[in-house]
Amino acid sequence: MSEPTKVLGWGKCSAAGFTDIIENSCQLSVEEGQEQEATIEGGSAEGRKKAPDKYILTFNRRVASAEEAAIGFTESESNAVTVVPEAVGAIGVTLAAGCSKHVAVKFDSTDGLVAVYTYKTKGVTGANGALTDITFQAKSA
Repeated sequence: MSEPTKVLGWGKCSAAGFTDIIENSCQLSVEEGQEQEATIEGGSAEGRKKAPDKYILTFNRRVASAEEAAIGFTESESNAVTVVPEAVGAIGVTLAAGCSKHVAVKFDSTDGLVAVYTYKTKGVTGANGALTDITFQAKSA
């Protein structure tokens, strides 16, 4: 049985409706959930519970002015973001509505004025314990 073909890398991607993402700036990282331990008299562990992981999506865009970027922090049910890869078959990611969004600007001599977009999930889980605020899907033709 052969392994399925894997398409690696997003290539030129779009995110949140923007198609002018700076090359290699789109990243998805994880913030591991905190582990809590229930102890009994004497200090031995009776049980452990781990909070769900949270995911952080960051990408950069060159902008002409800070006003173009809508700088600030929002926590809204309308905050959702999908990264659509360029290559058919490559895996994209969607952070569901309700994630937080932070937009800041930075400046450097290579890219000029850059808007930095950061979206973060809340670690929402379903009845079965699986995360529901992040999904992965292959781009279709």
